[in-house]
Amino acid sequence: MFGTSTDWEFDDMDAAEAMAEKMWPTLKSAGALTFRSIKTGDNTVRSFITWPDAATAQASIDKMRAKALDQVRGKVVKATAGELMTDYG
Repeated sequence: MFGTSTDWEFDDMDAAEAMAEKMWPTLKSAGALTFRSIKTGDNTVRSFITWPDAATAQASIDKMRAKALDQVRGKVVKATAGELMTDYG
């Protein structure tokens, strides 16, 4: 499995939360297996998406980030990706 992590900064955290909920079906249809996020500050969030493989993630993630930012004012601060090392869920 493959994971992507994105650090975001938003102008409106309520709108960001609503956007995340709205994005889940789109992410799922693009192949995402899980979607989690944590509030890291007053206006910052880190999201984690698990994908079945790197090809699926790479085919979709940039489009998904752009789609999210079309819905709410904000920006990507940092993005990382790699093979999933552990998953103790």
